[in-house]
This record gives sequence, structure tokens and C-alpha cells, in this order.
Amino acid sequence: MTRYDTRATLPSSLPYEIHPENAMAAVLALHGYTGRPGDLKYLTERLASAGMAVSVPRLPGAGTDMDDLSTTTQRDWIRRSYDAWLDLRSRYESVSIVGYSMGGLLALELAERVGPEKLVLLAPALVTSHKLMRLTPLLAPFARILPTVKTGWKPNENHDEETREHGRRYWTRRDLRSAAQLSRLQEKVRRKLGKVRTPTMAVVSLDDKSVPLEVIKLLNKRLPEGLSRTLIVKNCGHDVPQGADRVDVADAVVGWLQTPAS
Repeated sequence: MTRYDTRATLPSSLPYEIHPENAMAAVLALHGYTGRPGDLKYLTERLASAGMAVSVPRLPGAGTDMDDLSTTTQRDWIRRSYDAWLDLRSRYESVSIVGYSMGGLLALELAERVGPEKLVLLAPALVTSHKLMRLTPLLAPFARILPTVKTGWKPNENHDEETREHGRRYWTRRDLRSAAQLSRLQEKVRRKLGKVRTPTMAVVSLDDKSVPLEVIKLLNKRLPEGLSRTLIVKNCGHDVPQGADRVDVADAVVGWLQTPAS
């Protein structure tokens, strides 16, 4: 059994880049809340195999533990995403952005600022199924005195040892302060959707318990051009990039990013 330092960044949470020889286009890929760069490994390897460079930064608070995440803010997440964009854009003229869950919010925030080539949103957390999410900014100031809320999360037989450790650090309890930052980011990005003119593809799952299907309706209504492409899968829950439908998701994302923008 591997022993992990309780504060050290887990290996699958380390940032990484892949730069295929002669790559002409690049993709910035952003992971989600309580997630890690490794959540995007299968998709980004497929993108690299198709000849695209990829950069997957570690967002502040990811890969250590929930106490670390609770000290970060939406501004920290946006700043890290923007810095990664600038680094990648300095090397490649054509850069698209892929955002998963909260990373989808960051992708939309960046798109409004920098105008990437294309945008891919995987289960974007513009709306969530958690009914108390909107109340978290009001409750966050009392986080120290309110009782800890346990999630009941337990590992299953499909989780490798590192995922089990990541789950113990992030998925066993809820954190009001970081959830409040996520809620504020949701509100900010929803207000800006009318300014995002980047061609956008969205992928959602019918059995996602975190991000409901209604997010597609919201994007089609608020984006000036609507969605350029929509893919609805069935069997991966919220784990859109590496769940049971990962091959179909990767096929669709790679194919769409390779198609010249009209």
C-alpha cells in the first residue's frame, strides 16, 4: 500500500503539458472543483495523438486537501487559468479551451476575455443539482461554527489507490468557503454568457447527478450564437472526460476541434 504525505500534491494532480512535434494548434484543458489534472488525462492524450499540444494546469487548492482548497478563491482559479493561457498562447497561434465542470466556468470566463479558437464545455457547472449552492455565500462566514457536513462518500472497486486517497482528502466532507467561491463564479459567468462569441461545443450526460441537462438550454439561450455542437451521452454520470463514455466523448471533441472554424 502506498503511503502519501498528507499535504503533498498527489501525482495525478500535478500539472502537465504535451507538445507533439510540429503541432500547429494547442488546447488549454481545465479541471473541476475538487478535481485534478489527471481527470483529463485520457482526453488530452487523445488530443495529443491527433497532433494538438495540450496544457493542463493544477488549479490552486487542488491535489493537496480540502483545507487547502478552502483558502482559495475564484480569483485564484481565474488567475491560474489566465496565466496558463498566456503561456500557451505565446507558443501557438491557434489555442482552444476545454473546461470540465468548474473548469467549464473558467473556460467561459477566459473566452469572454481572450477569444480562443474554439471552446469545449464538459458538464459545465453553470447550474448544479445541489439545491443549497446559492446559499453558500451567505453561510460561508459561519463556516467555523457550523457543523461539518459529511458526504458519505466511499471508494468503490473501480477506484485505484490514488483515487481513494484523493477521495479521502476531498470527497468525504463539504466545504462552505470554497463552495461559496464556486457559487460566486457561477453567478459571474452566467451574467457574461451574452458576451461569449467563441464557437462552443457542450457535452453532458443524462445520468449526471451534479450538472443537469438544463445547462444545454441555458447555453443555447444565453450564448449569442447558441451552441455549435451538442453531445449527450448516457453512462458516465458527472465523469464525462474519463467515464464509461470517454471514447465517444474524445472522438467527438477531437473531431470537432480538428474541423476548421466557420
